[in-house]
Amino acid sequence: MKFFLLIIASAAVCAAARAAPDADAFRAYADGDYEAAAANAAQLGGGENLALAARALNALAYLETDDKDARKIAARALEYAEAANEADPLLVEAQLQEAIALAQRGARMAPWRGFFLDLAGRAREALDAALDMDPGNAWALSSSAAWHLEVSRRGGEGRFDSDPDIGYQQFLAAREAAPGNLLIAYECALRLIAYDRSEWRSVALQSLDAALALSLENAFEAAVQDHARAFQRAIAAGREAERDFIEEQP
Repeated sequence: MKFFLLIIASAAVCAAARAAPDADAFRAYADGDYEAAAANAAQLGGGENLALAARALNALAYLETDDKDARKIAARALEYAEAANEADPLLVEAQLQEAIALAQRGARMAPWRGFFLDLAGRAREALDAALDMDPGNAWALSSSAAWHLEVSRRGGEGRFDSDPDIGYQQFLAAREAAPGNLLIAYECALRLIAYDRSEWRSVALQSLDAALALSLENAFEAAVQDHARAFQRAIAAGREAERDFIEEQP
């Protein structure tokens, strides 16, 4: 009981101390100036701003085409996410950005190296922490879904307790929770089609259509919608073009 009361008290302290991310840093993020967003947010400090710095660099790494550069950017994002977690251990966004940074590093290196560094396992721990804090969080559900499907696809079902069926269900839940989220719609389409289960294809194609139809809120969404448009063209060109597109993605 004392432990439970300590958790409640800690949550109250963190909530009281938590402030929204800096408006100028968030505006730089929305405009696609990810380095400026990260620098401004990190300079101000605090859990929310450090998580925003990590988010900005994770966005930059996601869009980077060179694997080595993407790994370096994701490593910087990880540092900010870890600092955000230290500043506010109950901040879901910090756990999410830590998981995303770890997953991005793993996706951009040789599988044996990622296994040696336990990147997938560490990402799973951060995702589980985020889901424990907020089980219905659409971002947490989507990120966890992608983790289950990609770890299963690249390493085999059951690796690090990955389960593609859980991934599928989590994508459905994420789409239901945030039907207007462009990135979640695109990631749902990409990861389900990549896993190549025929019974999931119609859901994936519907998600891709949604990603193409949704209005844009920031520069990152515009870039993701460009990816979705290229994916649609690849699918129309046939399975070989579709597979080639998927293999080019992190």
